[in-house]
Amino acid sequence: MSIHSVVVDGPLALRMQRLDAAREGAIGRQILTLPLLAARLAGGFIAPASREILYPAIRLALDAGGYEDIGKVSGLPGMPSAVLAALRSWWDAGTPKGIPDNARLRDFTLLERRVRETLQRGALAPPDLVEAALGRLHLAPRLVGPVSIHAVPDIQPVWRQFVVQLCGVVPVRWVASSHSRRSWFPGRTETVPAGRGLLIAADVCADPRSEVREALRWARAQIAEGGMPPEELAITAASPTTWDDTFLVLAREARLPLHFSHGVPALGTREGQTCAALADILLRGLSQERVRLLLARIPPARENIPLDWAKGLKRSAALTTPQLWRHALEEARAERADGDVVERALLPVLELLAAGISEAEQAGRRLLRGPALTLWQDAMRMAPPQAIELSLQALRVDDGREPGNTIVWGPAHHLAAAPRKHVRLVGLEANAWPRRAMEDPLLPEHLLGQMRLPSPDIAGDDRMMHDIIVSQSAGYTLSRGHRSATGSLQVASTLWRRDQQRIVGRSAIPRHAFSESDRLYARPADAGKKPQVRSSRACWRAWQDSDRHTAHDGLVRPDHPSILDALSQVQSTTSLHRLLCDPLGFVWEYALHWREPNLDPQPLALDHRSFGELVHALIAGVLRNGAPCNIDDIEIALADEAWRLDDAWPIVRAVPPGLLWRHTMSLARERAARGLRDALGEPRGTSWTELAFGEPIEGPHPWTTLSPVPIGTTGIAFRGRIDRLDETGARSSAIITDYKAGAAPQRKKTVIFDKGTELQRVFYALAARSLLPDVRNLESRLTYLRHEPARTLSLVHDELATAIELAVSFTEAGVELQRGGHIAPGPQPEFFDSNSVALPSDLEAYRRIKQRPFAQVNSPLSKLWSSQ
Repeated sequence: MSIHSVVVDGPLALRMQRLDAAREGAIGRQILTLPLLAARLAGGFIAPASREILYPAIRLALDAGGYEDIGKVSGLPGMPSAVLAALRSWWDAGTPKGIPDNARLRDFTLLERRVRETLQRGALAPPDLVEAALGRLHLAPRLVGPVSIHAVPDIQPVWRQFVVQLCGVVPVRWVASSHSRRSWFPGRTETVPAGRGLLIAADVCADPRSEVREALRWARAQIAEGGMPPEELAITAASPTTWDDTFLVLAREARLPLHFSHGVPALGTREGQTCAALADILLRGLSQERVRLLLARIPPARENIPLDWAKGLKRSAALTTPQLWRHALEEARAERADGDVVERALLPVLELLAAGISEAEQAGRRLLRGPALTLWQDAMRMAPPQAIELSLQALRVDDGREPGNTIVWGPAHHLAAAPRKHVRLVGLEANAWPRRAMEDPLLPEHLLGQMRLPSPDIAGDDRMMHDIIVSQSAGYTLSRGHRSATGSLQVASTLWRRDQQRIVGRSAIPRHAFSESDRLYARPADAGKKPQVRSSRACWRAWQDSDRHTAHDGLVRPDHPSILDALSQVQSTTSLHRLLCDPLGFVWEYALHWREPNLDPQPLALDHRSFGELVHALIAGVLRNGAPCNIDDIEIALADEAWRLDDAWPIVRAVPPGLLWRHTMSLARERAARGLRDALGEPRGTSWTELAFGEPIEGPHPWTTLSPVPIGTTGIAFRGRIDRLDETGARSSAIITDYKAGAAPQRKKTVIFDKGTELQRVFYALAARSLLPDVRNLESRLTYLRHEPARTLSLVHDELATAIELAVSFTEAGVELQRGGHIAPGPQPEFFDSNSVALPSDLEAYRRIKQRPFAQVNSPLSKLWSSQ
């Protein structure tokens, strides 16, 4: 068996040549890159030093210290990557001659020597690998045989001495394009016959995403219309990073066989997302959502964590410390089947995660397995743990596809080493192809003197790659973006062909759509036949119809089962407010069961409703053991209750970070104190706080029954919780107090409903009148705690009786609207309402257009919405 070697450049050429050898049944043919060829000659277990090996060596060399110029920046997160790029340029340049004497180069040569000395045995840097190969060059006839350098555009200076001396030992021929740089090569050269290189079109697209869409349309047309096999097609760019994410998404949608020759972003894989979830916790701290996300990607059974570990935990709680987790898990223990097993298994993991990024290595070994662990370790090698996010973003993994039966997408230097017949070149904008020469940040030209590194000649390399790809193709197309992804105007590259330029609009109809959604986008007539599109167009027309109230505005058939079911449930004062002030919102929330997701597990401030509930909780806690007699008692009781809530609230609610939470609690204590001081000196008899009605209660209560309270003859019954109820000793009088954390209305007239916002206290009065039949005098108070002293507004006697009658009549009207299906949005709320995202985005214009039909539908409730 005769051995012969084929030298290629890049992963695409390596895989394609090995595939060709397999198809031909070749025996004795070695497919190698130049570093692998040198390692083969060097013998033993010697291999080129890979990135995974170099990164730890670089970090050890940086940590050794003793640098004059780079010592101040040697600990920065991006330093290992910068050093690796500089070392590759330095090594590619070959043996330097006449190194200038300056602090930066003294530091760099020291660093480079340390890296080479630190490398593990068998892993060699390019200069050492060349030296080892030259020492065993006499074995080349038996180890590598005749050598053919196939389609390699250029060979870096560090390898040229090795290639030149190899020519004197074995036959070496270089088969490549006429544009390759081979003037220094002493061996036999052969020029690959050029293809037709016919330019089909030069497309100006709107932006990078449009370029990807047009590229996939081009690929689909070549396969469907031209009958080209995928392995003859390629799409390339000088630097493909800008288009990677869009290709990843749209190629999956198109179901085209597209191979990323440079690998897909690691964060685009499930394993990468698992690493990202772990990094998110280590960098930003514990939260319930982050832990849930991590354990959704890591099987809990791996750590012997029961599958129902989250049962009983409140999703609204942030749980930002192990102590809060321990408390929350203990409170939820009764709802889980395995008792304290979850605590014993989960808490050690949470304590490890809470230690932060300093425990990144240990956390990865404990929680990750397989490819996810490999990715994590690769990222840890690249930079310090504090830069784990940047490291994960830079990592790429193989996409699992074979280039031999797929369309190739990758950088131009990969395709130049493995040309294809039909290619599309994207990104031909100024400074993108060819790219602008960039100085190495560690080795700028002004410090190098007469030395020259290969990296600054990137523009010349890009031109050469373009010429090789074009000349070896049978036909090619160009494309560029009119604007960048950020919207800035783009200038054409010097390689752009204006004679074949054509403008491709976003709405242009392609000859071949790349996916079903693209086909529908390009053919509105076909899209209009789809039920979803027909429905959306009908919705748009309905929203613009100022004369009719339509199904797209909330109209439904009478006695709809879902609505009747929602009305038959026991209501709360919150649902009654939604029923009367936002009829459409009532349907969404209580008939369709829409809920707002918890998007902010740790807000910077409590919203107005949560803050009011905190104030109520403080007042209720103080009054639980009876009303205080003086201001000192109030302050002592408030301090005790604040201490209790400071421990209890974070395990059931989302609270701000520590300092802001303490400030929020202080502000809530101040307002609670005003409400408690406001009641000092009044003979109120027995006080009840946070008093539930209409539902089972454990402990004493003043009610005659615990059944839900009916509202007239409407068929609606409700339950609730009164902030404070005071009864006289003879139970002939009662005062209902509803605490408001905000400011009192700036008006002189009596506040009754206040456009519906104060319905709650009237319904509370209705409940008290029904459940306390012996009470003859009932007073309903609103106490506003933002003022000093607190301001109290009261409803008594005939005013209160009239308000209750009106509330019942409004409820009747609201129920009739729901049952009749005449449902429309209510008035614009004072604060943001999460349900508004389901309405048209231009809500002001929508309400203006629909003003007349909505006014007609909502007329039974208009008096409530305009009330004082």
